[in-house]
Amino acid sequence: MQLIYLNETKDNYFDKAWEIYLNSFPKEERRTLEEHKKILRNNAYKASCYLDGNKLVAIVFYWNIKGYTFLEHFAVDNQLRGKSYGSKVLNEFIKTNDNIVLEIEPIKDETSQRRLKFYERFGFVLNEYTHYQIPFRKEDEKLELLLMTYQNRLKEEEYKFLYEQMQKTLIF
Repeated sequence: MQLIYLNETKDNYFDKAWEIYLNSFPKEERRTLEEHKKILRNNAYKASCYLDGNKLVAIVFYWNIKGYTFLEHFAVDNQLRGKSYGSKVLNEFIKTNDNIVLEIEPIKDETSQRRLKFYERFGFVLNEYTHYQIPFRKEDEKLELLLMTYQNRLKEEEYKFLYEQMQKTLIF
């Protein structure tokens, strides 16, 4: 698989990446296209895509935040799910990034349970802190999510530091 980075909305694979993004996340967990255009100019933000041949199979949108890698959005093309692309991409991402942090929806149904188990198989662990997603729009309500970290839980002071940095970095 080949890793590529999107730097602007005119990039060849942007439209397909945006389609995967829109199809994979509910509105309250997504940025608008205008917001996304802005953050593409932020050096801390990386919009990466994985290709199999010339077919875009997955998106991995993440932030480098003061020693942490915050995996904001990870999704495989709906038509390609169940073909191990998610596992392959996540393995590659883990190999090349440190202190990975991600958010998942609270466990309330079979889909959210499967998502939790998927990340746990790769060594992610749940953190026990009450955690709210940084809202993407002013009108958005606070959204409680679960925070997972790769291999090690965050100590309370680490969590507070990370959340403070997320508030400074993720809001535009």
